[in-house]
Amino acid sequence: MFLRHNTFLLVRICLPPDYPLLRLLHYSVSPSAHPPPQHPSTAPAPAPPHTAELWIAKALASAALLRPQRLPAFRVLAPSPLAAAAAVRLAPCAAAALRIFSALHSPPLSLTPSEHSYRHVISFLCQSGRHSDALKLFDQMMGQSGYFPDAGFFSFVAGSCTNAGLLDATATLLAKGSQFGCHIEPYAYNKLMNSLIAHGRAQDAVALFENWIKEGLYSPDVWSFNVVIKGVCRVGNVQKALELFERMDEFGCSPDTVTHNILVDGLCRVKEVNRGRELLRRLQKDGVCMPNVVTYTSVISGYCKAGRMEDAMAVYNDMLESGTGPNTITYNVLINGYGKAGDIESAVGMYQQLMLRRCPPDVVTFSSLIDGYCRCGQLDGAIRIWKEMAQYHIHPNVYTFSIMIHSLCKQNRSDEALGLLRELNMREDISPRTFIYNPVIDVLCKGGKVDEANLILSDMLEKGCHPDKYTYTILIIGHCMKGRISEAITLFHKMVETGCYPDNITVNSFISCLLKAGMPDEVDRIMLIASGHASSSQKVCSRQIQRLDISVAV
Repeated sequence: MFLRHNTFLLVRICLPPDYPLLRLLHYSVSPSAHPPPQHPSTAPAPAPPHTAELWIAKALASAALLRPQRLPAFRVLAPSPLAAAAAVRLAPCAAAALRIFSALHSPPLSLTPSEHSYRHVISFLCQSGRHSDALKLFDQMMGQSGYFPDAGFFSFVAGSCTNAGLLDATATLLAKGSQFGCHIEPYAYNKLMNSLIAHGRAQDAVALFENWIKEGLYSPDVWSFNVVIKGVCRVGNVQKALELFERMDEFGCSPDTVTHNILVDGLCRVKEVNRGRELLRRLQKDGVCMPNVVTYTSVISGYCKAGRMEDAMAVYNDMLESGTGPNTITYNVLINGYGKAGDIESAVGMYQQLMLRRCPPDVVTFSSLIDGYCRCGQLDGAIRIWKEMAQYHIHPNVYTFSIMIHSLCKQNRSDEALGLLRELNMREDISPRTFIYNPVIDVLCKGGKVDEANLILSDMLEKGCHPDKYTYTILIIGHCMKGRISEAITLFHKMVETGCYPDNITVNSFISCLLKAGMPDEVDRIMLIASGHASSSQKVCSRQIQRLDISVAV
């Protein structure tokens, strides 16, 4: 009771006279206010503090946060490391935990921090997104205090840094763990490699992987190889993927179906479809890792992209004979392949097969069919499929709109194209894209409807869609053909001001229109502006036009 009374007096001295002390102390121990951060650990949990130490912990936490200059007064109580650790756990947030930790373990108190205090604050900081502070404290824990975390905690901090995008810091952290003889789970290494590959750093992932193996830092598992093989396949280095595949046996790893699917897909992506099919046949023959729908679909997709539809259908038939059922993606690939090959009847046949096998069509299914009809010039068939989409409650995406609008514009059906464009603008889930607006602006300008084209441009800008050089070129030539040269000149200047620099087509077409309009002085100004951003070939062309202009004047 005496200790509790003295502690209360110390807190009362350390805090402002009007501060609601009891409310603070109640809040600081409320379990619902700030649940402790969770992290994997094999270390034993700290012993619960004695009642007297809990009161000291409350006082320490309150003073550290509100009156740190009063902390020397606590030396008379000789706080134990257990009380200091309890004070840190009372912090309501990561920033407060770090402040309490720093105040208690530096002069004037200079209490010895416990391993659990370090772990608690580091975990709190990681979960609050303050990874820089967490890593500094982590280094302090291992360097100054000599605490070496277990594999579970190492993996937790490494995983948190990876999730935060601090990939280089994670690599450094994992290297430190291995230096101190901490056997970190392959999961932490695999997660880092996966993130590096996702950020376009496949080569860095491979370099780290090979260095880790060389240094004996960890033993890779099948997932490790799958991650790195997928990474090198993504950048087109299939030969390296095959080398890694051959090394799996060194580490007692047997390739699974995922490994083979990655290799087959990688081969097909670099147009080595025949090698992908050979690997597929080997899988069928060995019977160890049986190919699945992903394996077959990868080969079918490779053949479709190469325009080899007979080979694609042969693999499809092999798939059916093996008892592997195709899915929606398989049929989408075949429908798209036949559509691009101009064989709309076969594309429709695949669509019918999809329906017979009760595979649910999606937006890609209908977009591929619409594209196939449009490529064959059967726009009415495309419109019919467009309407059929609504029966399945499937909404067209940005590419479906683009295909339809572009095809309508090619056939000078501008009113229907405008109708679809208005429907697109009403969709809040689709961001407008310049390549959708350009065909509409082009067909309007060619039809002499320049004012309507200007309205489309205004709609683009209102939607936050910035015109590109093709948009400006179409509008400049459209205004010139309508005899509105001054507006064309204004558009040219606006084009340059927005950082959208004209190319040869824009400059030469505009100069030709200006010469026909008898405006040689304006030609000089346009050439001068264009020369600042032109290539050498463009400047040569400009000088030729200038000589032509002089000869005409003479």
